[in-house]
Amino acid sequence: MNLTCLAEETEADADTVVAGSVAAHPSCYSVTIFTNRWKEVRDFYVDLLNAHVRDERPDRSCEMELGGIPLTIRRCEHGEMVSYFHLYIAMKNRAGVLGELRRRGIIVTNVGPYTNFRDPEGRVIKLSDAKTALS
Repeated sequence: MNLTCLAEETEADADTVVAGSVAAHPSCYSVTIFTNRWKEVRDFYVDLLNAHVRDERPDRSCEMELGGIPLTIRRCEHGEMVSYFHLYIAMKNRAGVLGELRRRGIIVTNVGPYTNFRDPEGRVIKLSDAKTALS
């Protein structure tokens, strides 16, 4: 594994937080999904949910973007555990995705404003017509 610094930082920079800098306003550049079923999970997000692949190292990692969120699928290699989360996606035209889910035998349920299903490792994905917050 090779690690590369994304931005050069000098000692002076480390002591000074400038308004507008990454230190003052952090941004998320990736959410990593650790998996033991790399190909199946990668294909699920790319082929079914139409995530845009940005960079890929086959059978190891896939950097993608889904609905403006940077995601990385990574094979568990160094004692990492499979990641668990709920993913909320707003999608106006869901009929094609829901039809394909059902065709593949994936259970789809409706609870409140959400249509729910799971990815190949059981992570919950919730689709709604628009961004939804329950109160």
